[in-house]
Amino acid sequence: MATFCLNVLPAGDGDCLLLSWGDHGLLNHMVVDGGRAGAYHHLRSHLARIADAGERLELYVLTHIDGDHIEGALAYLKDVSRPIAPQQVWYNGRREMSSIRTRSMKQGDAYSVALSTLGWPVNEPFSDGVAKIESAPGEIDVAGLRLTMLSPDEAHLTALGGRWEDWRRQEDLRRRGGIRRAAKRPPVPDPLVVEDLVAPGPTDKELPNGTSIAFVAEWGGRRVLFAGDAHPDLLASSLEPLAAAEGGRYRVDLIKASHHGSAKNTSNRLIEMLDCRRMAISTNGNLHGHPNPQSIARFLHFGPEGTKDLYFNYVTDWTKPWMTQAVAERYRYRFHSPPGLPGALSINIFADN
Repeated sequence: MATFCLNVLPAGDGDCLLLSWGDHGLLNHMVVDGGRAGAYHHLRSHLARIADAGERLELYVLTHIDGDHIEGALAYLKDVSRPIAPQQVWYNGRREMSSIRTRSMKQGDAYSVALSTLGWPVNEPFSDGVAKIESAPGEIDVAGLRLTMLSPDEAHLTALGGRWEDWRRQEDLRRRGGIRRAAKRPPVPDPLVVEDLVAPGPTDKELPNGTSIAFVAEWGGRRVLFAGDAHPDLLASSLEPLAAAEGGRYRVDLIKASHHGSAKNTSNRLIEMLDCRRMAISTNGNLHGHPNPQSIARFLHFGPEGTKDLYFNYVTDWTKPWMTQAVAERYRYRFHSPPGLPGALSINIFADN
């Protein structure tokens, strides 16, 4: 029986995703991001099962250097008894960015050094060794999985490369040696009125998010958009020719919301480019109060006609208002949350909407 499944793992306020695909027998697997350090315990259990089954981890993608994506990835590299190694890694560190200065961001450097020590292949499909749109050879085949790059581009990599240490210094001041304090966020409006939440707003300008690796993964005629924390303007620009070739909207069977459902990363234009009725959001909301209601409202309002599905891997103050049957019926969507372990959600990409 054919399998195309996304496991969203408990990653705190971050992302740790495991995609599995295959026709019969042995499956192929890809990891996208590591989440917070505590996420590695959960990922390791999955990797152990993959190794025990004699299957392969085809690709490990670290989308960008923010702590809620890289901490668990570093834990994986530091695990001397890790169950399995990937066939290849995609990651843009200091070496892959232009205009580099002498020093750089601590975690990003640690990841680069660990990869070099291990000798794992990094960014092999890309013509200049940098995982970016300009260097991608069209569709990239990974064990039958077809990957189409959407982000980053050279301009975004150059912007962070040139300001790597400056940005790090600012982050250190804000973090005070650890995690930033949780930002105060207004509660989700009560009652929820989607039409009041869809006006255009500011878009993400954070430099690391702009370097986020984002792509579409296609297998068995189904597509998943892994948006990382990518900027919505670049995602929309990359999707525009794909959407034009399909009559105005590019069909995607599931989108992993950019930046955990931040309003600054889900623009009206981006949603209007997609023929997509399923959105997954990975975050416990503890640090930034994600997902923002505007992001979900735009997905519901500007998406194609038909019943939609919202997947939340945590039940929080920011997701519970959307998990009300009356609201779901009014705006024609279904909601899904973990049946067991908080943060763990399995999504069958072949399931019909």
